[in-house]
Amino acid sequence: MKRRAAIIGLGHQAAEDHLPGLLGSSRAELVAVCDNNPDILHQRADTLGVPGFTQAGDLLDETVPDFVIVAVPHHAGRAVTEECAARGVHVLKEKPFATSVEEARELAGICHKGRVELMVTLQRRFNPIYSSVAGMLDQIGTPFLVGGHCSFHTPDPGAGWRGDLKQAGGGCILDMGYHLIDLLLWYFGLPSRVIAEFSTTALPEGGYDAEDTAVVQLGYDSGLYGSLVLSRWMAPKTEFMRVGRLPPRPVRDRR
Repeated sequence: MKRRAAIIGLGHQAAEDHLPGLLGSSRAELVAVCDNNPDILHQRADTLGVPGFTQAGDLLDETVPDFVIVAVPHHAGRAVTEECAARGVHVLKEKPFATSVEEARELAGICHKGRVELMVTLQRRFNPIYSSVAGMLDQIGTPFLVGGHCSFHTPDPGAGWRGDLKQAGGGCILDMGYHLIDLLLWYFGLPSRVIAEFSTTALPEGGYDAEDTAVVQLGYDSGLYGSLVLSRWMAPKTEFMRVGRLPPRPVRDRR
């Protein structure tokens, strides 16, 4: 039996990833969509042949989905997740999980109380390329140094809600650096020490307060060290993670 699914938020992520995924799934069916932009909503709903709603609560009450994909701006994610939890509807949420540690704890508690599953779309964890790295790290020896880089150039870092710290909850770290940081935590665990510097001045006249660039240094008690460079101002578009290892210890002749 297919699970009844709905999408709340019809922006780029929904159009490029979630809608094609649902439409191609043999285990789920799209039953409704929601967006607060009537023009986008009507166009999508008509094309997909499903009901469209401008309010999440109306969608949940009238179509009763089994789970919802929440792909809304960062500041709106909590309210939508709470509405789903109150109705016992499971949530697959676009990153970030939350915009603060406090909010993350509260959301986890709300979903636990409502007995619903809340999952963040960290799709790289299901990609064979990335999952194979986790096994390869044990074969290359003791990691000593890790370096990550994620950057692209946007001419206006303050455009839209992403440049507003109150709405976005963070800039390049919380938004574009999220997947790289998740890989780091997946492969190596939580660091013991973190030092970070942020910039909101790549475009001095931009009038934004969410960081455009961040440089993060990491330290592990195991002896692993690392750094991350994240920027939505630095060209060209680049993303990588490099791992250096300690040389193998020589085998002593005990004869």
